[in-house]
Amino acid sequence: MRSRFLRRGPRATLVLVASTAALLAVPLSSGAAHAAGTTSTYVVQGVPGAAVDVTVDGKVVQSGVAAKQVLPLDVSAGSHTVTFSTAQWKVSQTVDVSGSQDVVLHWPADATDKPEVTVFTNDLSAVAAGKGRLSVAHTAVVPPADILAGGKTLFTNIANGEFVSAVVPATTYNVAVVPTGGGKPLLGPVDLPIKAGALTRVFAIGAPRNGSMDAVVQVIPVGSTGSGQPSLVHAGSAGLLDPARAAMWSFLERFLAGALGWWV
Repeated sequence: MRSRFLRRGPRATLVLVASTAALLAVPLSSGAAHAAGTTSTYVVQGVPGAAVDVTVDGKVVQSGVAAKQVLPLDVSAGSHTVTFSTAQWKVSQTVDVSGSQDVVLHWPADATDKPEVTVFTNDLSAVAAGKGRLSVAHTAVVPPADILAGGKTLFTNIANGEFVSAVVPATTYNVAVVPTGGGKPLLGPVDLPIKAGALTRVFAIGAPRNGSMDAVVQVIPVGSTGSGQPSLVHAGSAGLLDPARAAMWSFLERFLAGALGWWV
């Protein structure tokens, strides 16, 4: 996973489907995985049209895993080898388990003869009351993309294998994904609900050329703290807003909060 600002995650030899553009195919809720409990490592099957066998350290976890499935893994801290295979290909990734992470199988941007694996770290730190954390990963076969919320640019220039994250007021956002620099939307607009006290992870998967663009949505409880003071914390591995756009989004956040009767 490329990391321009925070961290560099492990990658496979070759996943937001090559971009977050994959959400067009179905309602977001249809791909949601509400992950509770103590397991901190998850496998995300992001290759449309494939039934994949998943093994960890040579032991079968599940066979015939369909696209958009999210599997919690019961693994101890330390290094583990996760392998994905079909009759046509096999890819493996070494995962250093030390917190919470998603191990995502997806096509690379150039859609070569087999998928790749990217490991994304999950930020499970608590958020302020009335807020949720949104994280969007580009694992689709599309060019770098910008993400719009309510017609305003929230994230910019996200490439395959990168992710972005922000803490935002908990509500439903009208989200669209467009090519960086503008153009016809690759995704949406679609309604994306953000739950308070939760991390909402969105993985764009598939490719527009064969109509397989789709999205996986994973919701992980993180808890809330404080009284909901103003906050919009951006992080991740892709391009974020410039200061002027950040100021605009801060204004938008306050406007939305006021309109919905929140105090921020």
